[in-house]
Amino acid sequence: MTDILDTIVADAEAFEKLTTEGGRELSDLIRQANDVGQAVVNTEEAIKSLKKTRDKYLYELLPAKMAELGMDKVEVDGNTVSLTTFVHALMPKDPMQKDLAIQHLRSIGCGDFIKNQLQVSFGLSQDNEAKALQDDLHKAGHDTTARVWVEPMTLKKLVKERLQAGQEFDTELFNAHIGTVAKIKGA
Repeated sequence: MTDILDTIVADAEAFEKLTTEGGRELSDLIRQANDVGQAVVNTEEAIKSLKKTRDKYLYELLPAKMAELGMDKVEVDGNTVSLTTFVHALMPKDPMQKDLAIQHLRSIGCGDFIKNQLQVSFGLSQDNEAKALQDDLHKAGHDTTARVWVEPMTLKKLVKERLQAGQEFDTELFNAHIGTVAKIKGA
């Protein structure tokens, strides 16, 4: 029970230096910090919204209007606007879908684009053991972690090449599509 009383007395002693003016200043600083924090959140949301609006212009509105007018390049107010092809593709995050995606790449002869990483953790002073077990990890009973992936830019290049060549590719599995984007270069 004395520990609790000592804590209460110690906490009370912390307030001995607190004046009305000091308390008000502290409260003001806390409010200001909260206001700045909220301003950061609001600004980040505004930036996110502006980027979404910009992308609508670059990926939808400008390419559609330029296509309608039969243009692939134009100069306005010292800005050169040109249409280029873009590719979007992602490896699925869901492990089962990711396995299907890896199997699909192998089945269409694109297994060379798949990267593999095998990682094993050893304790201190097990350097020699780690070297000796590189070729025979499973037989030695060590837990391993494997990572299999395709680099995002490699995947985009692969999608672009295969789709442009009319070759097989599961675009739905990779959430893949090719489109046109307006590139604006300032003067």
